[in-house]
Amino acid sequence: MDNNQIQEIIGSYLDDVSDISINGKDCNFSVRIVSKDFINMSTLERHKNIMKLFANLLQSGELHAISLDLKAPGEV
Repeated sequence: MDNNQIQEIIGSYLDDVSDISINGKDCNFSVRIVSKDFINMSTLERHKNIMKLFANLLQSGELHAISLDLKAPGEV
């Protein structure tokens, strides 16, 4: 697993990302996303939606941990 793979997975779900920052390697990542897609979503909804994208990778152990910081543009 690498940063590009993480970005591709996120890009497959979110249509309007204004900023994305991915840090980490191997199976532990920290991701910060600013997207209009998060407008009118609670923090919990945002996290649930993004974590669903990684459920299979977390279950298989290919991805061990992912930390998320998810914001709408007006919250930055």
